[in-house]
Amino acid sequence: MSLRARLALVIALLAFLPNLVLALTLGLMGEGPWLPLVLWLLLIALVSGAVGYFLARSLLRPLEELTRALAYLSVKEGSVNALRLPAPKEPPPMEITLLRARFGELLQRLQRLMEAREAFYGALAHDLKTPLLSAIRALEYLERADHLGREKRVELLLALRGELFQAHLLVENLLALSRLEARTPQRETLNLRALAEDLLLRYREEAGRRGLGLTVEG
Repeated sequence: MSLRARLALVIALLAFLPNLVLALTLGLMGEGPWLPLVLWLLLIALVSGAVGYFLARSLLRPLEELTRALAYLSVKEGSVNALRLPAPKEPPPMEITLLRARFGELLQRLQRLMEAREAFYGALAHDLKTPLLSAIRALEYLERADHLGREKRVELLLALRGELFQAHLLVENLLALSRLEARTPQRETLNLRALAEDLLLRYREEAGRRGLGLTVEG
């Protein structure tokens, strides 16, 4: 049974039951014949049903308008930032106003999350583009630089490997982020020393080229 039907039934019963009690009381007391009382009860039942229907429709109109507004948002095309709840045709009750405000806050939070996500992917694309462009330019230069000696060529190749390694790390981080977003986070015990030693082995060569020394303590 829908909410409108339940509300209409409650209103109709509230209007009909007092008249039913009164009619039964009068009938039992012998104040009049039963036939007029039965006809009166039938009339009261019809009137109570009609009153319940129209009152329920009037009371639920603001909620139905909000439902249509949310359905409109679900089918509207365009970016999330352009989504707005349509303004109500008439001032809604306080409860519906609060509900609309909560939906608006939820929509704004979703928009902020989407903006942060777009900014993150934009920064990631920029960071990934830089080493790839550097690698492409280094390769183009090596194709034309027949006069380079072995030492200079090795130096350029090492720089090229460093740029490609940086791009590889960015792709790995992106894949790790994608896996984290796809599953529910779970707590687990982590060996920080083993993680630090793994990072030491990974970045020791890069640190040596830059004249830095890496150690693990603790």
